[in-house]
Amino acid sequence: MSYRIPKDDDVAKAIDNCLSRTPRVRSQTVLYELVLTELMCVDESFRISNERIRRIGLERGLFDIEIRYAHKPGTVPYNKCPVCKGELESVRNRTLDWKTVELSRSCKKCGYSAKSDACRPARYIITRRGFRGKD
Repeated sequence: MSYRIPKDDDVAKAIDNCLSRTPRVRSQTVLYELVLTELMCVDESFRISNERIRRIGLERGLFDIEIRYAHKPGTVPYNKCPVCKGELESVRNRTLDWKTVELSRSCKKCGYSAKSDACRPARYIITRRGFRGKD
């Protein structure tokens, strides 16, 4: 069976429609299912990935994202942000003997912050931009 990849505008419209009905989504997987259902109403052969939905939503400013982290011992494994693929900026501090140490890495685009104990994104809580509802 063949499939089609939807245009960014179609995906943005589907995200907006889904978040207008459900303004707070508790995980990326739930958002994926909602958006895919919305896209399949337009064309049943549309297919899309979780990551592309997240990236388009962040680029277009359709939603705010709250990141829950999982900790794993070791160093921060990323040079690019795992959430939005933006640049991670190093937050450094000087020690008493004038050496510098990296405290964390953070992304200015989406708010991802990786501490020295290797924070990995574990869950995304997605909220429609401007929505101020109860949790």
